[in-house]
This record gives sequence, structure tokens and C-alpha cells, in this order.
Amino acid sequence: MTISSNDLDPKFKFEIANIPGSELIKRCFTCGTCTAICPVSNTFAEYDPRKIIHMIILGLKDRVLSSENIWQCSHCETCKFSCPQGVQLSEIMGALQNMAVRDKYVTPDAFEKFGTAPCKATCPVHISIQGFIGMITEGRYKEGLRLIKETMPFPGICGRICHHPCEMKCNRGKVDEPLAIEYLKRFLADRELEEGIRYIPEIEEKKDEKIAVIGAGPAGLSAAYFLAIKGYPVTVFERLPVAGGMMAVGIPEYRLSRDILREEIKTIVDMGVEIKTGVTFGKDITIESLKKDGYKAFFIAVGLHVSRGLNVEGENLDGIIHGINFLRDVSLKGNVTIGERTIVIGGGNVAIDVALTALRSGAKEVEMVCLESREEMPAWEDEIKDALDEGIKINNSWGPKRFIKENRKVKSVEFKRCTEVFDTEGRFNPQYDESELMTLEADTVLLSIGQACDMSFAKGVPDLDVSPRGPSVKDPITLETNIPGLFVGGDASYGPRSVVEAVASGKEAAISIDRYLKGEDIGADRPLEWKGIELEPQDVEHLDRQQMQRLSIARRKNSFEEMDLGFSEQQARLEAGRCLKICGTQNRGR
Repeated sequence: MTISSNDLDPKFKFEIANIPGSELIKRCFTCGTCTAICPVSNTFAEYDPRKIIHMIILGLKDRVLSSENIWQCSHCETCKFSCPQGVQLSEIMGALQNMAVRDKYVTPDAFEKFGTAPCKATCPVHISIQGFIGMITEGRYKEGLRLIKETMPFPGICGRICHHPCEMKCNRGKVDEPLAIEYLKRFLADRELEEGIRYIPEIEEKKDEKIAVIGAGPAGLSAAYFLAIKGYPVTVFERLPVAGGMMAVGIPEYRLSRDILREEIKTIVDMGVEIKTGVTFGKDITIESLKKDGYKAFFIAVGLHVSRGLNVEGENLDGIIHGINFLRDVSLKGNVTIGERTIVIGGGNVAIDVALTALRSGAKEVEMVCLESREEMPAWEDEIKDALDEGIKINNSWGPKRFIKENRKVKSVEFKRCTEVFDTEGRFNPQYDESELMTLEADTVLLSIGQACDMSFAKGVPDLDVSPRGPSVKDPITLETNIPGLFVGGDASYGPRSVVEAVASGKEAAISIDRYLKGEDIGADRPLEWKGIELEPQDVEHLDRQQMQRLSIARRKNSFEEMDLGFSEQQARLEAGRCLKICGTQNRGR
């Protein structure tokens, strides 16, 4: 039977016409491609995603909207690029859900209870993880990368340094090991770089309102990325001589290749964003000067570039260096002189990077000393292992008592036993037993006990509400401040977190700024609630997780070459094939 657009129910036809991409519905010729790739299509009785488009074409609105089964669509977006005719099934499903609620066919709970994959729900930016993994299983790498870039601009960066909370919730982990989601993301980004053809997101109709972003770190650059997609002219102002923030001067090159960083920032520039480096907010520019230059909205994301002090006797001796400053100098200057015997004070991820960078900068012996026990250390387990593998000794449960000098230079450090780091309420409140002391000799001491915001930025906006920690927001969801049109985000607004969380902050800021400039309610329908589908897989074949190839330990210690070498295409396909998808337990894609 041949179906034409004239056969559509007129009212339903009008409603469907408002769905993005709906003008392509008439092109559907029931090839079944979307059925083949849909990870949940085999779980339905009568109504499943493969029939949705056909039912829309037939104008069977009542039958579509009244069937609770179809709301099992979890918006994994695997079908996003599957249709050879360009029909966007995932967008149609979302619009149909809205219609179903509006017309009282179902309540919101009727489909919300099904949620989405736990990996997507847990990801701070909610990447359609099972969608891009589905693309890898089919060898459709460009489409997979495009799917990632719809929700975040840095697949290559986050494919290397993300703390990957998605993997902690992966249903596959109940069978053997979680999927290597971070490495699969990196695979797609690396492949694009190898091919030399970068995907540049499509830009919407150009707008006139200029937007200023203060800080070219992950939060600021992400806000610029999503605002550029919306068509806004965006200028990013950065105090440092390079863009990238802590990605450029705080994360060593052995973890994050500068080529990858430059390429992913270049994509944002190619989208029309202007980045001005070497510009200090509060000195060279202010909010008022930017307003005079025609800027209508502002996002401050200055990061945490100040190292906290210890307030310990002798802390200002020569040879005692703040870890953040040390990493920045190594990144910007290259060669940095350091003593052969180096102590790093701190137990977080930054302290680990400081210690490993010290080894690569000429130190012969590096020891870390931290308040926390081995189990309490805030550094991620894999980074602690890197330090141990490279011969760094970690002294747990010790705190500095005093720095001992010789000719105004540090000679050694005396430590006291830390008996407790946190009180019964979980607050940081270290307790010591000063009858137990330890002294370590050192030529250089690197302090890495925490980061703070450089409050000099406040000179650029004197009316902004601030706290001792940094700029204040009226609403942590919208990132709105007490000044209309001014938003703040990233680490400066909520404390030190991960790069992917900074990306999420920039993304939310872009939503707020877009709505503000349009005169819309910036807080409407926010935050979105994400629910992950928890499975109890049965009868699933055990498959080994693919292992990342790494440089040898001997080669690592003498080089800033990237430690992790990435997945081969074969590894990526095998690893993607381990995905359980989101419903059912068939291991498709092998």
C-alpha cells in the first residue's frame, strides 16, 4: 500500500509538522534500519520503535499515544544517524511524549519511570553513551563523534582525563567489568584527528547580542561552544598566554597531549569564537568596559589557580614551591630546575601529577606525604598506582610540623603523626600525635594541599556578591548572580572538581544566557531529572575488557610522552561489542 501525506489525520499532521526533521517523515519506506539498531525493540509486544513512524504516517494518533509500551524508548539516540532518509526517530519520540502528557493520554510518570541507561544518567553532561557505542559497533565513527559533540565539545580531552563516573554505573560491571567508555570516546576523537577532517557543529542563524566569557578553561570554552552553536558572537578573555585553563597548565602533557588540546580548542575557534589571551579581567577589562563595547551577557569562569598555604613554620624558605605554580611553569617554560630529593605534600590527583612531573624534571627521589591514610587518599586509584609504579614512595597519615633550614634554604621537613583527618560529622578537622615525629631530607618541597580562587578578578565587577571562596550565585542551577546578565560557573563557583563537571557547568551557563537574552524564564524545567535503568543481567557471556596499551615504566619516567597509547580499531570494536545496551541482556554488536 502506498501512503501519501494526504492520508495523515489533519490535526496530527499539523502537530507532527512541529517536530524537528518531521518534513522527512514522508520519506520513510519501511526499510527497518532503525529497528535493527534499536537496543530495546525486541522487548515490546505490539508497539515498538520500528512501528512508530509507520503509525504516524497512517495518522494513528490515538493508538500511538495511548500505548504505554512505546514510552520504553529511553532516548539513547542510537537511531539518531541510522535512517538513510534522515528521519530523526529520537526527536519524534520526545515530541510524542510531550503530546501524550499534554493531551492526558499518559501521566509524566508513565514514561519517566523507564529512564535511560545508567551511564548516560550518571554522566555530568549526559552524553548518549550507548548511542555512540552503537555507532562504533557498526563502524560509523563520524556519526558516533557527532553524537558526543552534541552534548560536549571535548571528546579527545575527556577521553583521556575524565574520572568516568559512567563506568561505575555500567550494567556490564555486574557481569564482569564495566565498559571502557572513556577509552571508546578517545578512540573516536583520535580517529578524527588521524583522518584530518574535523567535525564542526552546524551554527544556527546568526544573532546580534555579543557575549563575553572570562576564562578559557573547560567551563568557559564549553559555554562559548554551545553559545556559538546558537549563533551568538562570543569572545573569550584569558589571563594566561594560552587557552585551556588548567587543561593547559595544570594537567601534564603525559596525560593530555597538547596536540589534542589545541585541535579541540581550534574547533571552537573555527565555529566563530574569538579567544583573546594575555588579558586580565579587573585590570585590562571590566564589566563596565565590556558593556561599553556592546556586550550584553557575561560568564565568569576563572577557575582555581592559587595554591593554598600550610601556615607552618618555615613555609617561606627557598626551595619550597607551590605545586600549581610548578606545573604551570613546566607547561609554559619547559625546563624547570628542581632538586634531586623532592618531597610532595598532598594526597590528591594534583599532588600525584606534581610528583610525576618532578620525576620528569630531574628529581632522582620523590616522596609524597599526606594526612590521609591509604584508603582515605582523595587521588583516584589508577593515578595512585601510576605513582607507585614509577617508584614514588607515599607516606600516609603524616602532617608537616615545621620546615628546617640551612642557609635560608629548606634542608628537611619534620612531620607529625596524623591520627584523624575528619571528625564524626565528616568535616576536615585533622588531629595529631606530636609524640611521634618523622624527618625527611629534601632539596625541594612541592606543596599541593588544595586550590583557591584568585579574587583579583572581583576588581572587574565590584558589585558582584562574593564569598571568601569565590564568586557567589543566586541559583546553583542557572548560575545566575546578583547582577542581571552575569553568570558564574566552573571550579570558582563550586570548588575543585573534574573537567567534565566544568563542561557541564559551561553548558548550563549557555542555556541560561540564551534564555536571558531571549527574555525567557531561565529556571523553567531545570534541573532535568535523569534516572538510570538498573539491570540484573542473566545468561550473559563473560568477555574480557580490552586493556589500554601504555608506555613502559622506564620510558615514562624520562619523558612527557603520553602514557596511554589508545585503542586500535579492533580493540574499540571488541570493547563496544561488550555493551549490554540499555534493556535486555543480548550482547549485540559482536
